[in-house]
Amino acid sequence: MVFLFRRRCSALLMRSVSLLTGLLLLAGCTSYPDNSCVLLQSDFEQFEGWMHPLPPFLSTEQAHSGHYSYRVVEGTDFGSKFQQPLGVSCAFVPRKLLLSGWVYLPSGRIGSTKLVVEINCQGRRKNVWECLEVQEVVKRYGKWEYVQKIIRLPADLESTDILQLYVWHVEAGDPTWFDDLRLEGWR
Repeated sequence: MVFLFRRRCSALLMRSVSLLTGLLLLAGCTSYPDNSCVLLQSDFEQFEGWMHPLPPFLSTEQAHSGHYSYRVVEGTDFGSKFQQPLGVSCAFVPRKLLLSGWVYLPSGRIGSTKLVVEINCQGRRKNVWECLEVQEVVKRYGKWEYVQKIIRLPADLESTDILQLYVWHVEAGDPTWFDDLRLEGWR
């Protein structure tokens, strides 16, 4: 009887893995190294020991992992900006981006807060501007919530175009914390 139970569980597990793999392939989310790259992965711990004083956006009040997180305080319109050419971390120009991370909101009084991905095309074409609307995806307060957004990019971007990631705190409200931010590029 134990043998049959193990065999059924094993078969169910294999079907689940096959289904998940199929869904990921349908969504265009293959995990082959030449199809994806990591443009940004930050838990905000890397500043300790390197900068003194620490940048003002670092906070120890809340953290999803480690000791530090990225904090946007009341009355601040923009947070600090991550910036680099698209070609620095990728051997190709991405066609899709997956923006993900963790957000902590003490309450629903955050105003309009956006995690913005902008690609500056340096006058060659119109800049790409997409955002994750925090107040639309976070529904629980006083705890860390995982957020993500897929961003489709135009085909005419170049490796020298400048990728920027920043927080736009449009309307002043309660502080907002971000941690473990990740930006992946996909072919």
